[in-house]
Amino acid sequence: MTSPTSLTTILKTDTHGRVRTPAQERDAILAHYDQSALSGAEFARQHGLRYSTFMGWLRRRRTKETSTAPSGPALFQEVFLTAPSSCAEGLVVELPMGVRVRLDRIDQVPAVVVLSQHLHDASCKGG
Repeated sequence: MTSPTSLTTILKTDTHGRVRTPAQERDAILAHYDQSALSGAEFARQHGLRYSTFMGWLRRRRTKETSTAPSGPALFQEVFLTAPSSCAEGLVVELPMGVRVRLDRIDQVPAVVVLSQHLHDASCKGG
């Protein structure tokens, strides 16, 4: 017989009889995993979890984190090209940090790509 002050946890199950783990408990288990130095398989085994279930929890958490994470500055932006009145005008490309580059020849494109990547990396690092 149990005393009136003892806590009893009622585990919810789905229609297939599988135990449903509350989100708060799942988060606590995942936080404990983050602190451990164990592999996913070893952690699941030590805590009596099915490996596939545990990996599903991790996958859902990663998906949730990436979908709610603020995105950095746009690396690409939609552009509209109109026919220039003269070919001497070239193409002006606006890069991160307010940098504008004018292209006169197609062979300059790879250099602009490298410059754009460096500027993007610098803007993500804060300077």
